[in-house]
Amino acid sequence: MQIKTIGRVHMGLTAFTIIFLQGCVDVATTGAQAIYNRHSITKNVSDQYITLQAYKALYIKTDQFKNTNIAISTYNGEVLLAGQVPLSWQKNKAEQIVKQVPEIKSIYNLVKVKSPSSSLTRISDAWITAKVKAKLMASDDVDATQIKVVTENGTVYLMGVLMPAQATAAVDLASNTDGVQSVVKIFSYMNITKTLT
Repeated sequence: MQIKTIGRVHMGLTAFTIIFLQGCVDVATTGAQAIYNRHSITKNVSDQYITLQAYKALYIKTDQFKNTNIAISTYNGEVLLAGQVPLSWQKNKAEQIVKQVPEIKSIYNLVKVKSPSSSLTRISDAWITAKVKAKLMASDDVDATQIKVVTENGTVYLMGVLMPAQATAAVDLASNTDGVQSVVKIFSYMNITKTLT
């Protein structure tokens, strides 16, 4: 009984640490990026709070998902559920539970019904995410501060609010990264138009 409690606390602390460190990466921007950052610090905090509440709802308030690997990521109030669940009802139940978290605009439930990935696969996914983020940051064609990168089982999920040309460039960069099997884009598009007066 005590082991379960420690496991849940450990899972919660791990989730909090991951979310906190993601926030640190998001805040580490150049002065010019900070001025032009359309995704403000307030929205980052809100997104991280939504993600933390979703992890809490799935992994601390219930034990129905202890045999799963569900990654939860939020950008601009839109939540991505990715990963693996061994039982089909868990996919739908996870979405129902996460929908109860306040301030979520939409949920993309891309969880697959299959055995959860191994620890080695998760380490590989973290490495792929780091490589994709590095490519995005080095690119002159993409504003990396406007893109969230999540990798699950070799599939890279890109979330953000971009102009179509930037989205295309981001997908191209991610697709041409070693280890990437496929890319899923979850973008909202901005279009800038001129009006004649």
